Amino acid sequence: MTDQYRSLWPDRPEATEPSGISSSAPAPAYPPSPGVAVPARRSSYANWGQRLRARLVDQAPTYLGLIIFCTGYLLWIAELALSGGATFHFEGAVVAMIIGLSVMLASLPWVAYNRWMIAGRTGQSLGKRVTKISLIGEETQAPIGALNAFIRDLVHILDWLTVVGYLWPLWDDKKQTFADKIMKTIVVSAESSL
Repeated sequence: MTDQYRSLWPDRPEATEPSGISSSAPAPAYPPSPGVAVPARRSSYANWGQRLRARLVDQAPTYLGLIIFCTGYLLWIAELALSGGATFHFEGAVVAMIIGLSVMLASLPWVAYNRWMIAGRTGQSLGKRVTKISLIGEETQAPIGALNAFIRDLVHILDWLTVVGYLWPLWDDKKQTFADKIMKTIVVSAESSL
């Protein structure tokens, strides 16, 4: 075969395999170097039960305040209904509502520290450590940082409004809520994220 400059080139043998397909054995896989992110395997995603237990542990003070507040509110409604429109005494109900609201407000620094600062920096809040799961970025395979953890919790409002957003991990391949999909985060077993 000659080119435009009349140079001689050896003929190429005809390819018998389609391009991109090789019958040669793949090179052996070596373990990754320390510190190199490894994508999470399908089996390493945290299940819905683990995520729920972690959330209950993380939000326990807030939920306690909410229960006290709702109890006071229900007492207030019951006293109002029983009074028949006449003068009624609702001091006990209001006190319970104020205590519940105070407990919820007092739990806000705990939530900020635990769910945003600690979980953002390490990938594990107290609840996630207890249930042995970790929050990481889907692309970076690393903790997402305090600001992104805060924004992710804000985006969880979408999960709360639709209700199905919190249930989505039950059938999703990556076990993600809507907030996880928007923020590009995954929750994995802690052993697999190390």
